[in-house]
Amino acid sequence: MPLKQPPFLKEGDTVGIVSTGNPIAKRAVLPAQRIIESWGVNTVLGKTIGPRKGSFAGPDELRLQDYQEMLDNENIKAILHANGGDGAVRIMDKLDYKTFKKKPKWIAGYSDVTFMHCHINGNFGIQTIHSTMPIDISSQGILEDSWETLRRAYFGEELSCEMKPHKLNRTGHAKGALVGGNLSILSPLQGTNSDIDTDGKILFIECVGEHHFRIETYLMCLKKAGKFDKLKGMIIGRFTAPMQDHPNFGYTTKEIVMNAVKEFDFPVCFNYPAGHEDTHCALVFGAETIMNVSRKGAFVEILRK
Repeated sequence: MPLKQPPFLKEGDTVGIVSTGNPIAKRAVLPAQRIIESWGVNTVLGKTIGPRKGSFAGPDELRLQDYQEMLDNENIKAILHANGGDGAVRIMDKLDYKTFKKKPKWIAGYSDVTFMHCHINGNFGIQTIHSTMPIDISSQGILEDSWETLRRAYFGEELSCEMKPHKLNRTGHAKGALVGGNLSILSPLQGTNSDIDTDGKILFIECVGEHHFRIETYLMCLKKAGKFDKLKGMIIGRFTAPMQDHPNFGYTTKEIVMNAVKEFDFPVCFNYPAGHEDTHCALVFGAETIMNVSRKGAFVEILRK
């Protein structure tokens, strides 16, 4: 069953922008603010936009307080993570989610935000959005298609994506609630209070900056944990900037994926435009999702109420 859906945004609502991970300057967030405000909504910068403590956007106490205020503030209808980077795992279990459970709001972002996606989806049964973030503008410029899909996700509009065929795609049709995120986070979360349930679901994965042997390890650990046993389908995003192995591993990232799931018969599609690269087509974790994979290509649709 799909998870509980927070209210969609409407004109005049407010989006709060925070960082649970790496530091980010206020000037780096300004372009995203302009885009979001062009949708007819307001933006509020959290206290974590600007500060730095080592590799974090301020000390744990500040990031915890900032996020708590965003969760509890009834005037803020959605929270957008400004960037990724390690940090969310240090505060997510210390947050008080009582107000959020009663009046849920959209949480959006990717990469390290996978910690928040999995924790919120699994513990509170609330949908979240895997999307582009303000930091992406600094590195890639304004990619209008990426921000348009986030807008559509926030406002409850049609959300779908078509992909060209790939030789390793496995054809088929699947329908189920969507789960997933960054592979290097999903695998270590097994056995924790933020572990994902994949039974009857569609799994999305993406990854960045990992050795091929690490990618295989993450996938095989998911397999050993039974995460593929009752899976309905798998959507593969970008595996960006894989590290060089010495000696050469001998398999591409896509071949590693297919080797890990070779004995299953669920459909698999590659090259979904999401992850640590350019265009990012938003996904909604916990929402019922349809995927169709044929020799002509693949189609993914997020069902909205």
